[in-house]
Amino acid sequence: MKLNYKKSLKLITLLITSAIIATVAADTYSELFMYGSGITITDNRVILVAGTDTPTISTNGVENSGTTVTFDKITIAKDETLTYNETVKIQNNAGGSRNIVLDMTSLTGPFSTNFDYIYITVYDGATPMGNQIQILPSGSNVTTTGSISMPDSEIWTVQWIIKAKVDATPTDQIDLTVKVTVQ
Repeated sequence: MKLNYKKSLKLITLLITSAIIATVAADTYSELFMYGSGITITDNRVILVAGTDTPTISTNGVENSGTTVTFDKITIAKDETLTYNETVKIQNNAGGSRNIVLDMTSLTGPFSTNFDYIYITVYDGATPMGNQIQILPSGSNVTTTGSISMPDSEIWTVQWIIKAKVDATPTDQIDLTVKVTVQ
């Protein structure tokens, strides 16, 4: 058996070089740590609270420590316009100004055949804040209020206006989800 010294020398050199590189590379890493210590529960945040219309349109009202509300008692007749000036309120107890955004994230059911529009507006007293969400059966929808700066200790209201079509189909239903993001 003939041994090729040249190839063997190259292989040994390559192995030694790899070992040196691995050793040097291992020496350049360090460990970093993050510790969560004394994480405390607080009620200082932005929450939903019942508005004057909430009991009329919601079976359970505001739930989950002010994080959810389901409007499950809204019924509308053909060609009717319903206005709920205080579907719910948004209250800032966060200890500082916060940005809030309302986004329509989902709409299911036969909306375009049964409704002319749904408008959702945030109000600080009589002043509309941000964009009005405008859900229409055709054309351009506005699906977000955009970011609205809400000062600490403020309580704002959320208005819904719903208009059914003249030829809406009785018993048809839609489901709408609006997400409130607090930054």
